[in-house]
Amino acid sequence: MPCVRSDLFQPVCLTVIYNVSTGALISSTVECGECDFKADFDFETKNLVLRVPFIVQGILTINDNFQASCVTKNITLA
Repeated sequence: MPCVRSDLFQPVCLTVIYNVSTGALISSTVECGECDFKADFDFETKNLVLRVPFIVQGILTINDNFQASCVTKNITLA
């Protein structure tokens, strides 16, 4: 019988860098841990930098062969 944990919560911080002049997504990264919402604009490069906090909820299942799987259950703004 598999072992299931459905109460996993992880704060993460999404950072998005978007160039408003070209309309291009420069980069996006997710880091573990908490952060505060922040928006910065660089007038020289025309890059908009957004940092957005989220809480990711997951379900971890370990089967009889010790194979693990994780499913994202929910993502909410922190």
